Amino acid sequence: MTYGLHELHEHPSESMNWRRHRSGCPNYRERWFPQSDTDAGEPMYQVFCLLNTPPETFEEQEKCLASRGQCWRLAETAESKRRSARSDIPLSSVKRRKPA
Repeated sequence: MTYGLHELHEHPSESMNWRRHRSGCPNYRERWFPQSDTDAGEPMYQVFCLLNTPPETFEEQEKCLASRGQCWRLAETAESKRRSARSDIPLSSVKRRKPA
């Protein structure tokens, strides 16, 4: 992976140059380049996801920074599976209580 003049030489989970965001996803890592020249097209920072699902938009990056417990994509997938599992129950199998 290469971004401008900055290449990925060490694995983000093992290197201290890649930092975990305090309130972000446990799989989110970022590395800042304070000496970069943004006018020349050099990046200010790099983002890496340990699950290989890096944010592709600003909105996705905001979700990564706001999901402290787990990956927001995994949480959304689990929630959609729970919703679909609830809707798959046939109405005939639901028993109603009789009023007392």
